[in-house]
Amino acid sequence: MDMTDRIEKVLGIAVEEGLPRALGYYSLLIAPAPKPRIKTSGYNKYTPQGQMMVPNVNYNKELTVWKKTKLYPFFLEHGYTKEQITDAYNKSIFK
Repeated sequence: MDMTDRIEKVLGIAVEEGLPRALGYYSLLIAPAPKPRIKTSGYNKYTPQGQMMVPNVNYNKELTVWKKTKLYPFFLEHGYTKEQITDAYNKSIFK
């Protein structure tokens, strides 16, 4: 699936299922959002690879940067207003 197919899929979901759901698909298909938990190396007897998930201490800062540099410009470019995007964001999986 190339980038134009991904963009069409996200915009199609925005029309069919609503903008809050499209934000999740945008994160999945186009520009991954930062994760609240990240992998770290180190001894952990519960995982065979020795990796464990720890809280991402910079999550809120990374999420704000992601919103301003990737999420908002993409949807603004495709005809949505900032208010629509903010409202959808507050109803989406990110809140």
